[in-house]
Amino acid sequence: MQLLRRSLIAGFVVTVPLIISVAAFVWLFQMTDGVMGPLYARWLGREIPGLGLVTLLAAVLLVGTLATNVLGQRVLQRGEAYLMRLPVFRAVYGPVKQLVAAFSPESQLGFKTVVLLDDPHRGLVLG
Repeated sequence: MQLLRRSLIAGFVVTVPLIISVAAFVWLFQMTDGVMGPLYARWLGREIPGLGLVTLLAAVLLVGTLATNVLGQRVLQRGEAYLMRLPVFRAVYGPVKQLVAAFSPESQLGFKTVVLLDDPHRGLVLG
């Protein structure tokens, strides 16, 4: 039973960030394609499938480049600080960012501390 519980929790912890990431990417793609599609069609004279995806990938690459730059990190941190003042954004973004950061390969904090739990059925348990 404990193996089943552990597998269920592990599957949940892996699946939730994946689903959130895919949903966010699909939403961003639809938004980008909805805005840029008509502009590209006007500029090029015809619609070219896939330009919305290319635009989204370029934007993600640009943000990634900014995030790895010292000046860009400061700009992103300041923008994030402003957005964290919004109650809805803070309630969703903060936990999702912590969850993704915990499973990031560069994470220094993710699941490396030992916790002592008091289980009423088994006594003290290291977790």
